[in-house]
Amino acid sequence: MWGRIASGQLYEAHQAVRTIAARYIRQKAYGEAIEVLYNAAKQLLEANEAGSASDLTLYLLSTYNLAETPVDGDSKARVVELVTKFDPAEPTLKSIAHEVTQWSGKFGPKPFGDRELHHVLGSIFVRADEAYEAERHLLLGTKESAPLLAELLYEWYGEQEDAESAALYLSRGVLGYLAIQNIRDAKVVLATFLSKLKESRRLEASEVGQDGITIDVYTQAPLLTFLQLLVVTCQYKNADLFNRLKTRYRAQIEDVQAFQKPLVVIGQSIFGIAPQRQANILQDLMGSLFA
Repeated sequence: MWGRIASGQLYEAHQAVRTIAARYIRQKAYGEAIEVLYNAAKQLLEANEAGSASDLTLYLLSTYNLAETPVDGDSKARVVELVTKFDPAEPTLKSIAHEVTQWSGKFGPKPFGDRELHHVLGSIFVRADEAYEAERHLLLGTKESAPLLAELLYEWYGEQEDAESAALYLSRGVLGYLAIQNIRDAKVVLATFLSKLKESRRLEASEVGQDGITIDVYTQAPLLTFLQLLVVTCQYKNADLFNRLKTRYRAQIEDVQAFQKPLVVIGQSIFGIAPQRQANILQDLMGSLFA
């Protein structure tokens, strides 16, 4: 089998690996199947045979699920080594990323997938200029994901002619993080994005400060001001302030559909405000990310 890869008989090697892995799986020798699939996928990637390597990587993840393989250092290391060997533009990476998320969510401590794996996948999709894919993984990643997401969102915004659309792009990170109660990374995205916006001078802002809190007021883009005040309000976890803030910016918020569901989730998860309808809105929101 390995000789076939070395001699360039890649299709034959691919089929031989699948046959051997299937035999191991029938015998419930999952560890052996995993090692065969992993090593073969790695060698095929080194031989620039991404299609066959992708198939074996998906087979590996299927075997992880069948064997109920826990998310640990070894199982993650195999995945990371394989996905980082693909060209970031490889189209099957989206399918692989989906299966990685499903497996790590089912057999790891985080129901929406392992944070480190999300960061790795998000970083790959950033390099591939796959903004939507990168965003969904970085939101669920590590603390290293937040500045990367901010850079991505600002570059995305920078491609737009409408300077006043900044809040729409910034909100994707800020509201996304706040919806999962990640105030720390919401602050990082906010600070990084606004710092770049200031440097660009695309929008004018006036600085207002009180009690050690400084806010940049954007009269041309009031939702930028709203997002800053929202992050501060979330740190205090004061439901009355949250409701007053929404009332103050009601006209602007109602014009942006993308704000509606995240704000309901934030009200529920951070401020304990029950939604009008009984449903797991966070589950709905996260489900929409990985639909």
